Amino acid sequence: MAIKYALYDNQMTSDPDDHMAQVQHDQTLTLDNIIETMIGRGSTITKAEALSVLEEFFDAITEAIKNGQAINTELINISVSLKGVFTDSNDRYDSNRHHAKINVQAGTRLKKVLSELSFTKTEASKPVPTLLNFKDVASDSSNDTLTAGGVGQLNGSRLKIDPADNDQGVFFIASNGTETKSPTTIRNKPSELIFMVPAGLASGNYKLEVRAKLGGKGIRKGQLLDELVVN
Repeated sequence: MAIKYALYDNQMTSDPDDHMAQVQHDQTLTLDNIIETMIGRGSTITKAEALSVLEEFFDAITEAIKNGQAINTELINISVSLKGVFTDSNDRYDSNRHHAKINVQAGTRLKKVLSELSFTKTEASKPVPTLLNFKDVASDSSNDTLTAGGVGQLNGSRLKIDPADNDQGVFFIASNGTETKSPTTIRNKPSELIFMVPAGLASGNYKLEVRAKLGGKGIRKGQLLDELVVN
């Protein structure tokens, strides 16, 4: 399947006619989506087994990084570097002046994919909030449970809202179309929102939607792919 791209004005050059390409992803997959694809191909492993193995894999990777080891796999290569200025050869690491950075590069298997990609041009779409993962703090679950009156954590991109604007915010849309807005935003960043889940939500399924003005333009809406359930 061809990858879609659209052209937008290039603000990095002085040429008013210059444009730059931006890939238009049809969908953003979570770990659960990847596992569903794995077991959907006829694999003999269960979803629980796949999750368990991947959790062990993630733990092994993070432990290696903490131990000062670099990672080299067919999929990705991971290493750590230090940023910041050291005053002379006798200077030492100071967390107030220096910071660590995780470097991730494509491995040989991902690099090979580049030669197999095909592209098709499409019309430029307006940017919208992208909701990647919702964590229900009370139940410590992701993209599943919704606890009325609890705290929710949402990660993604273009999520920042203006709490003073009644049209912007985090909305919970019930199966019957009823909309309830989160009453309080605790953390308000482009990549993360932490907010209160309305206490009055009735039992049932809900769509989670963020409404925000991007670049001073009109209200743009983005929804989480998974439905959330209030028990």
